[in-house]
Amino acid sequence: MFNMIISLVLLCVASSVYGQRECYWNAQCPYLLYSTKTPYDTIRGDIRDQPTIDNCQAVSIWSLHRHGNRNPGSSVTARIKVVAGLRDEIIQSFENGRGQLCSQDIDKFRNWKWNETLEVSQSYLTGTGYEEIYDIAKRLRERYPHLLRGSDDDYYFRVTNEQRTVTSGMAFVHGLAEGKNLNLTIDGPYERDDLIRPYENCDRYQQEVKGGPQVGAELEAYFESTEYKTVQNNVQERLGIQTQLSAEDVYSIYEICRFYRSWKETKLCPWCAAFSDQDLIVLEYRDDVRHYYRNAYGSWVPGSIGGNLVKNLYENFEAAVNGTGKNIVSYFSHDTMMEMFYCALGLFKDDAPIRGAVRNPDRLWKTSLIAPFSVNIIAVLNTCQESDNQTFRVQFFMNELVTELCPLAGCTWEQFQEKFQKFTEANLDFCSMDNKVNEPEPIGGKASSFTAVINILVMVEVIAYIIRY
Repeated sequence: MFNMIISLVLLCVASSVYGQRECYWNAQCPYLLYSTKTPYDTIRGDIRDQPTIDNCQAVSIWSLHRHGNRNPGSSVTARIKVVAGLRDEIIQSFENGRGQLCSQDIDKFRNWKWNETLEVSQSYLTGTGYEEIYDIAKRLRERYPHLLRGSDDDYYFRVTNEQRTVTSGMAFVHGLAEGKNLNLTIDGPYERDDLIRPYENCDRYQQEVKGGPQVGAELEAYFESTEYKTVQNNVQERLGIQTQLSAEDVYSIYEICRFYRSWKETKLCPWCAAFSDQDLIVLEYRDDVRHYYRNAYGSWVPGSIGGNLVKNLYENFEAAVNGTGKNIVSYFSHDTMMEMFYCALGLFKDDAPIRGAVRNPDRLWKTSLIAPFSVNIIAVLNTCQESDNQTFRVQFFMNELVTELCPLAGCTWEQFQEKFQKFTEANLDFCSMDNKVNEPEPIGGKASSFTAVINILVMVEVIAYIIRY
């Protein structure tokens, strides 16, 4: 495997050293990370390949999932339809000898058509998204078949009030129950859900964070940064069109690129030809900035919201230890909830805040890795026989990769209690603007080694993906 990775790197370097014209259609090492629109298969592991603890057996699983791959929402659809109107001008510019695109990429532009179904299925789960979630459940069924031998009451699934999460829940239940004598049902959706979408009804979050000035200010700084201006100029020159592209136009072209690219593992989108790999790296950063200040460490509020769901995890495993728990509990929500959950635990927290004006290439907060489509946290409670005594150990997986939130051999139950029992104090009282609150001390601690390891493991998965396809 190591030699294969080295060969791949040398191939990428050689293509640059020998001055070959870079064409999107036959790029040897295309950049595959598109922040929150990164396909799950690009970064995932496989839960079936993860280590089993000696003398232990899983007795309960708790998991939190972002919905699978979806169509763009209404505002993005409207913007990308406008820039999609540049297609004919891009082709004409090439035919007039302007621009830097390759002939094959222009051929793909000629064959490209606007997908009108996007205008009637905004934010809907795609077929790819259904398969992502179904496959996660299928792999869990194969890894833990004994947990699918319970009665219907041994399972609990809950979704938010959106088509993409409802259908994701259905895909998960489909993957788990297929071939089993189970009639699994899904709880919800609820118009108001203070467990898995509490931020929608948290006035302090809506007013001070999401509706506050900092998100907009940091994004403005990003679009005014030297790096982004360079990308804007690069795209203008590469396309060779007379229409002057605004900062928003360039980002809308990126939106077309990454949505179309995410719908199929090997799908190429001609709009991606507008960008070099370095351009894509800069564009990837925009969502990192936006989500950091809207859903994460830009304020104390998101982490406090996330603590309420960590409390649910602890209480479910406590019930299982006491013999009254469920085999599987799974929730289907959104990247906002995932990121608030991370913040409650102190995960992916950089030493210094990330800023829109200057990109930190070594940042831990990287949405391509922590908030792609179908991102998930899976906690597994195991019962073990140790020195003739029954004990319990807890494992954590993220995107089906081993984490160091607990060691490979799992946290002991006592270690788990030490880390998580404090979340039983979590509540949402601070959400009311009538309550005068000071910024609280974070309930969770910082798992610094976990963030570094997950980045290394994911990059190995990305390289393996390139090799496969």
